[in-house]
Amino acid sequence: MRGKDVQLRDVVMRFGSFTAVQKTNLTIEAGEFFSILGPSGCGKTTILRMVSGFMEPTEGSILIGGDDMRGLGPAKRPTALIFQNLALFPLMSNWENVAFGLEARGIDKTARRAKAYELLSMVGLEGHEEKTPAELSGGQKQRVAIARALAVEPAVLLLDEPLSALDLKLRQHMRAELKEIQNRTGVTFIFITHDQGEALTMSDRIAVMKAGVVEQVDTVDNIYANPKTPFVATFVGENNVLEGKVTRADAEYAAIETPYGEVRGLNQDALTAGDRAMLFVRPERTALVNGVIPENHFEAAFERRDLEGAYVNLFFRGSAGPIIVHQPNIGMHGHLDGNTRVGFNARDALVMRAGEVDND
Repeated sequence: MRGKDVQLRDVVMRFGSFTAVQKTNLTIEAGEFFSILGPSGCGKTTILRMVSGFMEPTEGSILIGGDDMRGLGPAKRPTALIFQNLALFPLMSNWENVAFGLEARGIDKTARRAKAYELLSMVGLEGHEEKTPAELSGGQKQRVAIARALAVEPAVLLLDEPLSALDLKLRQHMRAELKEIQNRTGVTFIFITHDQGEALTMSDRIAVMKAGVVEQVDTVDNIYANPKTPFVATFVGENNVLEGKVTRADAEYAAIETPYGEVRGLNQDALTAGDRAMLFVRPERTALVNGVIPENHFEAAFERRDLEGAYVNLFFRGSAGPIIVHQPNIGMHGHLDGNTRVGFNARDALVMRAGEVDND
């Protein structure tokens, strides 16, 4: 199997007076694991359905492998779609489920069965071929659905939140499984999710969407470390947010006046004095002040401690709102009480033009 690239050129999708997807230009490389990440209703599933052929864009064009897909339905596109509910046939054996698309293409039973057995072995289900879906766990059913999608040898596999119904441990296991299958097959994966952990764990690149607009397309490392908008900064991972006006700035750093006093960070948007701004600093880049005092530091009242195994989240509240400090669990935080000094280095913070954040 070989993947193909997917291009969205000036694509718009409207439903009556409502624009579900604003004008979008996007290129997904052949053989890439590409995730579209965003909250419910942002337009990510609409993009998936346009690529698959279940919807035609109101404007623009979609190309797969350089070929324009306009007018071609799902059966004529080099794509396969895995739905959230998997849609397995309960009265068929697992191999028959996998081979269903091959039967529709007129391939004889012996060849269908051989191909289904091969694919079930590839997804780790050897020995389960003659069972029915009811005899499998949730994760095993996911693998049958993947094998069925791969049976028709698509160039692009479209996955619409396929892990959403699984429990946490199984979702984490299936993330690794999906990435391994994608690496092994070379098929282009387009994965739709609202779960940032899924997107960050599996993807080569991510598109973050909000209200029908693609806010940023980048590698997983850049999406996390260098978000380009306040929404991306707060939707992907935790961020401490301080708001204020820029008091001074140069090409590298900007300082803003906040209820905590003046704080400084990297001047991402080339802001100048007087601009409304937001400073973002990750909880793992924020620390309790002990010994060396960072450039940015202030007092906040300790509220609670949330243990996450090897790590601990410390929650504080001050005059500018909540602050989270994320640290290794080394057993030293149980005595915190009252006001505590916290801080961060300017090089670890981003200052952006004020904008809409994720409030969920």
